Amino acid sequence: MRRWLSLSSYHWFVLFCVMGICAMFLAWISFGLINLAMANFDFIRRHGLMALAEGGLLQSLEIGAKAFLALVLYFGFKSIETELIHRWRGKGDH
Repeated sequence: MRRWLSLSSYHWFVLFCVMGICAMFLAWISFGLINLAMANFDFIRRHGLMALAEGGLLQSLEIGAKAFLALVLYFGFKSIETELIHRWRGKGDH
């Protein structure tokens, strides 16, 4: 594995800052995402093909992309958290 992909090669403070950035963007992206998805689903359900033609399908794809990005940020947060916990408990070879 390349050195820059290995979390154990970074200083704990850098990891802590990146973890905070991941948490901040995760909260920002996911805020209201469920309400927006439900409103979009209701719009498509009520108006059918006309809603899809007016941008309902594009908005559904955007919601899916934001949800995927939120998932990636969550995985980043959890992997950095796991690395920092291992270092704190002294179970890593650092």
